[in-house]
Amino acid sequence: MSFDGMFTHVMVDELNENLRGGRIAKIQQPFANELILTVRSNRKNQQLLLSAHPSYARVQITNQPFANPAKPSTFVMSLRKYITSAIVQDFRQLNNDRIVMIDLSAKNELGDIHEYTLITEIMSRHSNIFLINKENGKIIDLIKRVYPENNSFRGLLPSDDYKLPPAQNKINPFTTNGDDLQGLTASDIRKKYEGIGLDTSDELESFIANGKTLDDFLNEYKENLHPNSSNSNSKHKLAFEPIAFVNTTKEVASYPSLSALLDNYYIDKARLDRIEQQTKSVTHRLDIILKKDKSKIKKLNKQLNQTDVMKKYNLYGELLTTYMSQIKRGSSSITLNNYYNNEDVKIKLNPEYSPSDNAQSYYKRYRKLQNSIPHVNEQLEITTNEVNYLESVLASLEYVDIDDVDGIVEELIESGYIKKKRKNAPKKRKKKIGENFQTTNGIEITVGKNNLENDQLTMKLSQKNHYWFHVKDIPGSHVILKTSDPDEQSITEAATIAAYYSKARESSKVPVDYVQIKNIRKPNGAKPGFVIFEGQKTILVDPDRQIVANLKDEK
Repeated sequence: MSFDGMFTHVMVDELNENLRGGRIAKIQQPFANELILTVRSNRKNQQLLLSAHPSYARVQITNQPFANPAKPSTFVMSLRKYITSAIVQDFRQLNNDRIVMIDLSAKNELGDIHEYTLITEIMSRHSNIFLINKENGKIIDLIKRVYPENNSFRGLLPSDDYKLPPAQNKINPFTTNGDDLQGLTASDIRKKYEGIGLDTSDELESFIANGKTLDDFLNEYKENLHPNSSNSNSKHKLAFEPIAFVNTTKEVASYPSLSALLDNYYIDKARLDRIEQQTKSVTHRLDIILKKDKSKIKKLNKQLNQTDVMKKYNLYGELLTTYMSQIKRGSSSITLNNYYNNEDVKIKLNPEYSPSDNAQSYYKRYRKLQNSIPHVNEQLEITTNEVNYLESVLASLEYVDIDDVDGIVEELIESGYIKKKRKNAPKKRKKKIGENFQTTNGIEITVGKNNLENDQLTMKLSQKNHYWFHVKDIPGSHVILKTSDPDEQSITEAATIAAYYSKARESSKVPVDYVQIKNIRKPNGAKPGFVIFEGQKTILVDPDRQIVANLKDEK
């Protein structure tokens, strides 16, 4: 399901249970559309995530780490001025809409208490976060400023009066009493009731068809909360629900809280979005190079396909030489017998050339094409290798963590694909090579997070009798299992890690090659991360986030 009004309803309850009465200790804006409030509550710090992302807008407690930008945004500066050390009085939902209001009280420099409301509107691309002065109802600041020419309904700038989004004039299902929904379709339910999304209405329609009532359904939200991820029975698409949708979905995993559910569900989606924001200019540059390379490969293959033409030119030259006496000067064409298959061949001639010159003209064209083939093959190999390399780099951005992006950018700088922004920029402290894991049986595993690290691990830092793992024929990290005599469980776990850190992360039954490093070599001049090997074995594994997390070496 989406983060609809029903999910918002139970999320507000969870936030009140965990954060009401807490004090705001820190305010950060790690990304353009996301705000992190560190709230000190129940003797511990908890991170409250408010997101106005166009696709992933939500409100939740999160355990994911966030880096604090060196320079705070204007919005963060406003929040720090007014609500640092504020007390969280209450979390409220507007009816059953996707609008969450956080009531705050804070002291100013003189010790006077002022009341504020921090409002998160979850409305797809129109999502926004506002800080409102409760005393006069005016907007102090907001995360997305919208100027009047782009919005005629309400003011979305500091000092404007805060006005709620357009009302939908639907019924709040939690304020009804004994409504009869018999005969209503999922579409009818969505039109009548506020905050009921597509997946929820499908489940509610099936719920009613089984003889139950709307009140029974709402009681599930009050008494049988069961945060879970699931696959739709009809669409086979991963979703999340606050209760068990037993009629329309099949449960994949359950979680102790709604926030834990969202952390797990959004971890890859949010990671990819943040990486995309950070590497937009880099990926744009690589996409341009890839487009040119792929066009070049088409042209080179077209040239190679001229082999048949080349053979024809050679035949024409040979036939003209053989039947020279039959050719009349000034002729524009001649039909000769091909003695290889006893068929007649019509050959065009240049009337200004002598019979001998016409024959030599075809030989010359034959030799030109023949001489170009080695060069074309060489260029085809170089360009194909570059395409494979750049696609491996772009693929790596799909499975690395955001902290690993700098290493990929550094790799591209060293490879000459992008330029350094500043010549005199201070050198970053050298990071350790790769990420460490440990098998259940205590064998160390190291994973390269970019192609430079892959080369270092495989060709320089590992012993020749250690085992190397890599997904078969798919971009992915080099994984080193540091033993000469691995047991079956360690092989499976290393292969699982290799499948997880690859473009096949979301697949199942992923083939992973493994071989001792002594059977691997790197061709001269090969791109970073490219190796060739022989004598490998292959194992099929399912990438599993939890297995990988359990094997991670935190030392």
